[in-house]
Amino acid sequence: MKNFLMVNFPVDLGNRTIESNLRDIFHSDMDFLSFADEHKNQSGTIKIGKWKSYYYRAKSAVNLRQKVSRYQRAGKQVLFNSISPALFAYGKWDDEKSALILDWTRTLYPYVRKERIKRDVAFTIHKSILNSSGKILCWSDALMENLQEIYGVNASSLIKVPAPFLFEKMDNPPRQTPEKPRVLFVGGDFYRKGGDVIVDAIKKGLTDYCSLSLMTNDKQANMPGVNFLPGIKYGSAEHKKIFNDHDILLLPTRMDSLPQVIGEAASAGLAVITTKFALASKDIIDHGQSGYIAESPEDCIMYLYDLIKRPDMIDIFKMHGYGLMNSRYSAKTIRPMYLNILS
Repeated sequence: MKNFLMVNFPVDLGNRTIESNLRDIFHSDMDFLSFADEHKNQSGTIKIGKWKSYYYRAKSAVNLRQKVSRYQRAGKQVLFNSISPALFAYGKWDDEKSALILDWTRTLYPYVRKERIKRDVAFTIHKSILNSSGKILCWSDALMENLQEIYGVNASSLIKVPAPFLFEKMDNPPRQTPEKPRVLFVGGDFYRKGGDVIVDAIKKGLTDYCSLSLMTNDKQANMPGVNFLPGIKYGSAEHKKIFNDHDILLLPTRMDSLPQVIGEAASAGLAVITTKFALASKDIIDHGQSGYIAESPEDCIMYLYDLIKRPDMIDIFKMHGYGLMNSRYSAKTIRPMYLNILS
């Protein structure tokens, strides 16, 4: 039994990627438990249905509660990566021997959009869990503000930490940009990631000025003059080669708590263009130095047109972003920081 038990919740592809990164970083320090592990059998882009999801969680709760209780009795710390496993283990953990790790809440997106917050039964339950947690590790400033303003969490319980993008996983030094830059979009949820904005730009002649690849399963992306890349397995040699063969990542997202792909792209030596609605973007991108953080999805296209005219500037962006990821998001940086906070 190690000093920490990390409980992950592999509900979609993003969560599974985070779990994989955490295992790589803390394999010598932590034991790991995947809560409601059946979610791993599901595609990251296909919803499994609310009741089936609840069934998976209830089924897994017994084992979760037994294991948490065992670690707590032994004086070990339990870390919950998301609210759900903390909820299903409630009563078996105490705030002195546990911590939450978060990138998202149910109210985060409406909070950022300044929409009405739905304060239903789930909200009340989550608020209770959050305020029972002595320590919450947050991956974005937007989340920290959300927790304080909407859930009333005391600022002293919140700690900003780097998200586990794991530089080493995609580490690939920048390559010289060709005269016609190669642009990559990656996104399963095509509309939310801003894929339709790119489609509109293609219709207006974008591919006259750059080579464009769309890595998605959405058939809207299968257009003349575009390198359509469906069915790419995450983490495969083909997946990594695609990053190696491009110069700019374009992600005009409408909303993302923690888009893994922007950190992966910067680690793989690409300049990055995204929006302020990629809520951790300012921790990954130095605006105007390693990429651009646009005010809107449409503004991403404006920045792209500006950048593809200057391959030398793309090379500068690549080097700066690559160096930033190495310094902020390598295992040698993240591991001691987390362990020091948790200890």
